[in-house]
Amino acid sequence: MAVTVDAPSTREYWASQVREHHDAEGRIFRYVAVKHPGARGLVVHFSAFFGEWGDAPQHRKIFQGHFHRLRMLGDAPDYDFLFVCDEFGADGNGTYYSGEGGDAFVERAMLDLIPRQIEALGHTPATTVTMGSSMGATGALKFGLLLGLKGIVAIGPHIDLDICAERQGRWRHVAAIVADGDPVSPGNREVTRQVRLLVERWRQPPAPPRLFMQACRDDAGVFHEQVEPLCRDWAAAGGSVTRDARRTGGHTSDHATRALLLDVVGRILDDQPIDVVRYRRDRAFRGISAYEGVRRDLRKVAGRVLRAVKLR
Repeated sequence: MAVTVDAPSTREYWASQVREHHDAEGRIFRYVAVKHPGARGLVVHFSAFFGEWGDAPQHRKIFQGHFHRLRMLGDAPDYDFLFVCDEFGADGNGTYYSGEGGDAFVERAMLDLIPRQIEALGHTPATTVTMGSSMGATGALKFGLLLGLKGIVAIGPHIDLDICAERQGRWRHVAAIVADGDPVSPGNREVTRQVRLLVERWRQPPAPPRLFMQACRDDAGVFHEQVEPLCRDWAAAGGSVTRDARRTGGHTSDHATRALLLDVVGRILDDQPIDVVRYRRDRAFRGISAYEGVRRDLRKVAGRVLRAVKLR
């Protein structure tokens, strides 16, 4: 059941909207489906790795981890949203939306859940766009391809998981996915290089979904090694690719602001060109980097301390 949003929502409100999908073995997959009256498209958002939360408050787990763009995007009235997450694998921190020990049960669950929700929310593959960052971008790429959806928005994606195991500190997470526990074995590339193989083997018309790829050139092990080759393969398969390559930022989504993401989705759905130069120059699409956010918070704290001192 989807929640219908017609007013600004609180943290408590969003937290109450988390639903559960159960697979045949009884495993639980949490999601939030958001319905807006008159929405013209659906965005399926895949969460990234969200860390170990321990006894952290539930609201923090939901908004900074399991569904980290829920409050950022969920109240955008032009689109419906389906937020999904992967809580399996090493540390219960994600399997790249695959599964464990060679059993792709997370993938199967998503292939069940997502089409059901596309239909329940009143959409079709032609009006659905996937979105995600890092591991979430892996999911966005995978299921955008497997389900033949309209478009994909991938931010700093992990694509070749064998490279991610060695270069992005994800050895344990990738090892948990494959049957023999060896992330870099060529025999496991049907799993670790699934996205690339899906594109390389794409033969049928229509072309692959339209792809918007944002990544930073200084993201070592990702940009030159994974992003650029996939973009070339995508174009070779007849797909449309728009690449927003930022000079600095590392493995981050600081450049993926609300305004930018919503504009990209609209242009994909409307078959319009995407102007990445505009995203870099127009202040309306700029965000606050993690570093600037820390500086801002420190200034606020300093201001409160100074006011407290003056009142003494």
